[in-house]
Amino acid sequence: MTGQKSYGSWRDLIPLATVVTAGLALAVAAFMATRAYYAALEQQQFRRNATYFETKFKDDVARHVTSLAAIRAFVSATRGVTRWEFSAYAGQILPLNTGFRAVLWVPRVTQAGRRAYETDLQRDGLYGLRIHQFAGQGLVAAAEDRASYLPVSYVEPFEGNEALVGIDLSAVAALSQLFESAERTGHVAASAPTTHSIVTGARGPTIMLAFPVGLAGSKDAAGAVPQGFALGVLQLQAIIDDTLGTTAVPLEAALSVPPSASGAAPLFSANATAETWLADARLSHRTSIDIGGRHFQLLLRSTSPVDSATFLYVPAGAAMLVIALTALLAQSMFATVMRKRLVEQAVVARTAELRSANETLRGEIEQRRLAETELRVARDRAERANRAKTSFLSIMSHELRTPLNAIIGFSSLLTNNDCAAQHREEYAQEIMGGGQRLLAIVNDILDLTEMMSKPDRPDDGLVYLGDCIASVIAEMQPAARAAGISLKAVMPSDLPALRGDNRRISRALSHLVSNAIKFTSGGGTTLITARQDPDQSLVLEVADDGAGMTPETQEKIREAFSQSDSRLGRRHEGLGLGLTYVSRVAEFHHATFDLASEAGKGTRACLVFDPSLLCRALEVA
Repeated sequence: MTGQKSYGSWRDLIPLATVVTAGLALAVAAFMATRAYYAALEQQQFRRNATYFETKFKDDVARHVTSLAAIRAFVSATRGVTRWEFSAYAGQILPLNTGFRAVLWVPRVTQAGRRAYETDLQRDGLYGLRIHQFAGQGLVAAAEDRASYLPVSYVEPFEGNEALVGIDLSAVAALSQLFESAERTGHVAASAPTTHSIVTGARGPTIMLAFPVGLAGSKDAAGAVPQGFALGVLQLQAIIDDTLGTTAVPLEAALSVPPSASGAAPLFSANATAETWLADARLSHRTSIDIGGRHFQLLLRSTSPVDSATFLYVPAGAAMLVIALTALLAQSMFATVMRKRLVEQAVVARTAELRSANETLRGEIEQRRLAETELRVARDRAERANRAKTSFLSIMSHELRTPLNAIIGFSSLLTNNDCAAQHREEYAQEIMGGGQRLLAIVNDILDLTEMMSKPDRPDDGLVYLGDCIASVIAEMQPAARAAGISLKAVMPSDLPALRGDNRRISRALSHLVSNAIKFTSGGGTTLITARQDPDQSLVLEVADDGAGMTPETQEKIREAFSQSDSRLGRRHEGLGLGLTYVSRVAEFHHATFDLASEAGKGTRACLVFDPSLLCRALEVA
């Protein structure tokens, strides 16, 4: 009996021991997973900071190169630039580009022009100055005779660098490759980094940027001999420090040159290699950058300290939580199997509730996103409508003021007793023409307003497209003849009548023909066609071989108050209501309005009336 009890006790402890073992394993897994999660977050943040710094650094370097290009353009555009003009212009650029320690203008001087150049320097206030060259050990000597020289003419800042003026840089071996590269490519070139700068006060190693300058007005090209160089002494470490100061990211940055033959990449700003500088960093990043055709490596490493909370305490808390849950589970198993079953059922039910709640929340989020999209679209439409309406009001004021000025002007002439009798009829015709234009504008606006406020079409009378076309041709033929355009019509004699508003359909056709005449060059053709398609639809079409429109212009002019050219000084008059009016007439008659156009090949506009609007011959009779 004792053995059976011992055996039974041992068997009862197996589930509990299994749960405890699994709980400990889960606690360890939770500890490691939580630490890995926060490490991944830190890595992501570091990558964002590194990307931001890299972009800002490249932008700052590009800004310095662009500023040097501006100095090059200034010198190239200003013939005979003086030292004071160069100093004033460069003095504006240097405070905005703190990476430049100095900028220099180095012209190319031939042996024949050496004396004239030295005379110009002395005339510029540098008395007794001659072209000279470095002689070693900090000494200078008169430049030796050679075919051409590259002397420093101007340097900014001048204070502290006075001794550079007149130095022939073509005799400096370290700069020969720089000038050759800039001259060969016709673009900016960069020298190798050096700790011995030709200017005073340089902080850290520097590189020289050289821009070839052609002063004769011709464009610089690869292989062309430039007439000088705009030089900039660039302190990359200063740019790094300024970028770190403005970005305020927890990073350290350094530059390295490409790996040497031994495979090591020496740092540009420290006596170390890239590998040793990055070796102790928890997080690091490197990327390649190009400055003046020379390749460098930008190295970044994190300076943020290890966060004990995310590295130790939070993972330990997660592990303790798992252990506590394991203890509660073991206690529950020890108490009763039935209670465990009830708990499992409750967990299943709660999981279903959470899933349902998640689905509901997901639906609400989707609805909100759709609502925001609709609001954004509505806002864009409202803004476009507001801009179009403002343009329309500006154009309308111009279109109304022009005939009103004509009416008032000719009326004042008629009221003048000195007006000759032979001019009175001409003036009256001008007054009547201005009044008719105003009446047409007002009628179009009133018609549009009425059609928009009363979209349901009343039971109108019968419309005979043949009569409409004949009336419009009679109306527009003078304008077409004056423009040198052939206005033709093609239609069968047995077209059925149409239920609709005769005046509005005629006015819509008049707008289409007027647009075709406006935008067709002399010698072109405008063709009006009326036909009945096989599906019994009645088609009214106006086609021209004029300028046509791009797809963007077609989309724009379909909107109310819009024109392809909304400037007051545009070539063609009008309010931009023509196609809007035609579209409203089409909607008013439950018809479709199609517009097909291609730039340079003309435009085709169609009104397609539904067969339900047609009248049979018996009904007409």
